[in-house]
Amino acid sequence: MVKDAVSDLQKPKMPLTTILSTLGEEFSDLGLLADQLQSVLSPALLAVAHDTDCHKNIQMLDLFSQRLNALSAFVTAMGGSLPSAWEIDSEAALSVVSLSKLAWRLQGDHMPEPHVESGELDLF
Repeated sequence: MVKDAVSDLQKPKMPLTTILSTLGEEFSDLGLLADQLQSVLSPALLAVAHDTDCHKNIQMLDLFSQRLNALSAFVTAMGGSLPSAWEIDSEAALSVVSLSKLAWRLQGDHMPEPHVESGELDLF
């Protein structure tokens, strides 16, 4: 029992305010991506907007963007209202995040950029 308490004390903990701030930034970035997607697709979507199913999908894309931006504002405001001393062990939650760059950002780090030799083409 004492050993478990000691190991829990040694686990790195993150301020909850940092986690919520990072989540807010992620939601904001996704909202911006959704806005950009709308801008890029607008000309093509207008051409088929007379189709009622397509029109509903266009509206869903706008709602998607609005909801992401609202979630960003909400999570950021929640983080700003919490005491900065509140900390949490986010290790278990981070273990289910399968996107490595996102996991790095959520733990408060920036994933180191791999060194790419000049002239190399990076394909994905």
